[in-house]
Amino acid sequence: MTDAGQSSSSAHDQVVRRGRVSWLTHPPRGEARIGVESRAFGATPVALPEGDPVPGEAAPGELLAVTHATFMAAALSEVLAEAGSPANELVVSADCTFAGPLPERELVAVDLRVHGRVPGLEEGGFDAAVAVAHRRYLRSSGLRADIPGELRAVLQHAGVRA
Repeated sequence: MTDAGQSSSSAHDQVVRRGRVSWLTHPPRGEARIGVESRAFGATPVALPEGDPVPGEAAPGELLAVTHATFMAAALSEVLAEAGSPANELVVSADCTFAGPLPERELVAVDLRVHGRVPGLEEGGFDAAVAVAHRRYLRSSGLRADIPGELRAVLQHAGVRA
């Protein structure tokens, strides 16, 4: 701590993001809406489905999967740019697997699939960049070390869309 009582990292190094869920009827099975402070999307319906997703309603697992895919894509983009090989396109998909009954459901796996188009980069270089990005992703996403997951990476060749 500094003399002013603040940590050594400046306030500019910290970012806080806010989201909100409003359960309108009978939580957690009833109707709910989610929103984010950026207003990137309006009050989106959300559901905790037992099985298949409910059409038109986001599920927390889907939102978590998008979050993991976004963290991995951002980490890989940064690693490639730092190496002087910026990507033309990155597509990252995440599958979040949950187990257990609804009230005790736990995240048990996060699998990532990475497809990229990176001019001038060979497959070995891409695989190395993905490995470095994966380590960064694990730190930034806060994923627990005991959560297993598969990481698959494919470098697309020129003219092939990811």
